[in-house]
Amino acid sequence: MNRLPLEGVRVVDISRVFAMPYCGAYLADLGAEVIKIDTHYSAFVDTTRTLNGPYPNNEPTEDYWETAGTFQTLNRGKRSLTLDLRSEKGLETLKELVAISDIFLENFTPRVMRRFGLDYPNLKQVKPDLIMVSNTGYGHSGPWSNFGAMATALEPTHGTGAFMGYLEPDDTGNLSEGFIPNKIANSYTDFLASWTGQLAVLTSLYNRHNTGQGMWIDLAMYQVGASFMGEGILDYAFNGRRTRRLGNRHEYYSPHGCYQCIGQDNWVVLAVRDDYEWTTLCKLIGEKELIDNEQYHDPMVRYKFQDRIDEIINAWTYSRSSNQIMILLQENGIPCGQVLNAKEMLADNNFIDRGYFESIEHPISSGIGKRRYTSRGWSLSRNQISIKTPAPSLGEANEYVLGELLALPHEHVVALEEQGAIGETLEGAKIPEVISLERQSELGWIVDYDESR
Repeated sequence: MNRLPLEGVRVVDISRVFAMPYCGAYLADLGAEVIKIDTHYSAFVDTTRTLNGPYPNNEPTEDYWETAGTFQTLNRGKRSLTLDLRSEKGLETLKELVAISDIFLENFTPRVMRRFGLDYPNLKQVKPDLIMVSNTGYGHSGPWSNFGAMATALEPTHGTGAFMGYLEPDDTGNLSEGFIPNKIANSYTDFLASWTGQLAVLTSLYNRHNTGQGMWIDLAMYQVGASFMGEGILDYAFNGRRTRRLGNRHEYYSPHGCYQCIGQDNWVVLAVRDDYEWTTLCKLIGEKELIDNEQYHDPMVRYKFQDRIDEIINAWTYSRSSNQIMILLQENGIPCGQVLNAKEMLADNNFIDRGYFESIEHPISSGIGKRRYTSRGWSLSRNQISIKTPAPSLGEANEYVLGELLALPHEHVVALEEQGAIGETLEGAKIPEVISLERQSELGWIVDYDESR
């Protein structure tokens, strides 16, 4: 009952930034021992340690690389081994660790891994049954394979921008398709790649258990994104029809949109899928005469007049709270939800009741204190899955990995440190300049901030 699903599995995580580090964090939640290959040179360290923040109280300390919130989220539950992979000894040590591990996570372009001799054919010689995830923008084959990639730049390549965009007033004043593509949100493709990587790793572990064979997972992020856009691709393949940008509308549900509620920046979304829900909505908002109005009787006709319907709904929502509206509509069978901001999510009773945000106590020396982190969107009935520890401090597992796991003599470990191959303090570090929250609000970088936090 208390054994975690991935207990006894060791992961070597050489990845950087988001998708694969987050995959490794989930594997750590599931009980795997995840060793992050760090570096103590600021020019090569994972940028989430140094560039992303956010820092507690918006104040980076002298060891700011230990307190960045993004790094803490993506690397929770891991250990940290610093290796300078520019040195022969550093590469040799990494391969020795791979030889006693099960999974290897990386997200570099193919040419980088080949140059270091860390591509799958080479590592398979070190560990024949190794499961290796190579997460790239465009895969290890094809004309784009050596292109670098970031999630925002990937979205256009998998068609997202063709579907995402706001509706804008046309010459008649009605809302119609805008012409500017939009991104979905922060690094959305990274999330898709992270979850896909987890599925591929678990599948490969099951396969290895049955066959004794390892696996190389060639994960192309832009293909993962294209699979998410399946409906639009199929529409063109079957009908030759290019789906237009819809804003908050739906292709045939009407009304369907986002409506302003009482208070500042409070909104609710709702969807009416059929005539029964339309009739129910009309009664709830006190507009029963709309039910028999021929202009709104047929769903496709309602779609034509949705601008006018939106004005009626907005007049009703504007004097009510989003929570009140959500409960009322949900209780009457109409899909509806509040638009929650970060503060509201942390205080939301449903999130709290399900234990979604997990509190982690950080070492006193870090100055971070107790903080809440997002966990997982699922739970297991027979295992208590949770975040085990905060993200590791730089090089905290050097002695453990080198001395205990690899059984290197103490003098060898000392020699590695003297040669600069390992370390526990970031060399070349410079405390980043941080813009005050007040100034960020003035610049429009943030909506607002809570001084009481």
